[in-house]
Amino acid sequence: MSLSAGLGGGGPSAHSDILTANPDNPSSQRALLEEIKRRGRACVMAKAYPDADALYSKSIEVVSAMLDEVCIISEEEVAAAKKDIAIFYSNRSLVRLEMGKAAEARDDAVIAAKADPTYIKAHYRCGQACNACGETAEALQSFEAALKLDPKNKALRTEVAAAKEKLKREENAMKAANEERERGEAVQDAMSMKSIMETMNKSNATTTTSKAKESASKESTSSSTVKDDAKDSEFTKSDHVRGYKIRSDGKKTSYFDREITDDAKQLIGDIAPKKLDPNATGDTNDNAPKPIPATEGASAWNTAGTWEEKDVTPWAKETLTAALLTAEYILPDGSPSPGAHAVVSKVSKLEGHASYATVRGKKRYIYEFALTLSWVLTLGDDHTQTCHGEMTFPDIDGTVEMGEGYDITKYSVDGSSPPGTGPLLDRFVRDGGLRDSLHGKIDDWVRLFRATY
Repeated sequence: MSLSAGLGGGGPSAHSDILTANPDNPSSQRALLEEIKRRGRACVMAKAYPDADALYSKSIEVVSAMLDEVCIISEEEVAAAKKDIAIFYSNRSLVRLEMGKAAEARDDAVIAAKADPTYIKAHYRCGQACNACGETAEALQSFEAALKLDPKNKALRTEVAAAKEKLKREENAMKAANEERERGEAVQDAMSMKSIMETMNKSNATTTTSKAKESASKESTSSSTVKDDAKDSEFTKSDHVRGYKIRSDGKKTSYFDREITDDAKQLIGDIAPKKLDPNATGDTNDNAPKPIPATEGASAWNTAGTWEEKDVTPWAKETLTAALLTAEYILPDGSPSPGAHAVVSKVSKLEGHASYATVRGKKRYIYEFALTLSWVLTLGDDHTQTCHGEMTFPDIDGTVEMGEGYDITKYSVDGSSPPGTGPLLDRFVRDGGLRDSLHGKIDDWVRLFRATY
């Protein structure tokens, strides 16, 4: 039966046993919550969001009931329940955001952050939901709260920078809109004033028309024509007012026309355009710059030889994948599962590029990758129990100093993993152990890159 049969397909729910359960003691309540966590993760990975929503809603109901009965549970269980309520509200926020319920996702994330102000994911998901609601200022506040808890997190720094830039664009757009509105109001006022003036002018037009005609008649009568010997040198008494004059050859021209004398023409010489000879050698100066032929493998345009870059992405992807597949970690004695073996089973996604550049004779190594890999942790002496999952490294690039480690953004555990292994996996796969081994393998690849080229 499909995980989402009950909520999306109209049939009985695959999780009806969980959704209808009513545990009446702390131990059974805790067991139910662990089962909900396992199934909820599986639903999210399968993108069965309605099922995940129902499961996390049930977990919130159970934890709330536990907190209402503080008199029968220990202080440690109360503290654990408060952290759980933050986790479940945060998880439901993620699910509801994926379902397109941005406002409900934001409300859940706000509750989660209030329940546990130190829970980074709650602030992060609140920022995501606020972004989806178009509340950029609130999103920035949430991302900054998360970054304050984890100042070295590159993903959070990116979110804060993006939110600040978006908020700036919105403020500029609002300012431009206000200015446009003010200009529109000014234009409207000007048009109204123009209409009033036109009305006033029309009222005076009748009384001034006769005077204008009389004046025009007098001007026409008083303007006698004076003719020179040449036909095209006709010049009226009023032409000097209009900007005309008579040249030395007797022709009428613009007042601003400048007449060149014979002496000036001799000084200027022949300035008529001449056709260029395509076979002419041009500059015969031996010191004139000459094109530098490009060397083999270099760019033709780079005649100065100041920058040359060579793409080595295929080699980089092949060698980086090989390095990652050798990462492993064996849990030591004294750990919850001594001898358990964690390895990378597959590099499922590797995107990016690598190149090296020669800049004025010096090498520069340029690389930027994002990758997702699958891991397996084998438990027990008989190696019959296994845990599976994935983790994503979004930023493997030259901005990370070797030895600092690399951020992960998406870490997941397959729903088929044995129950109760979550803390073990968090400690030896997500936060240390295999992850530390991966950091070392990536640093080794960077050294190989620099040594090879």
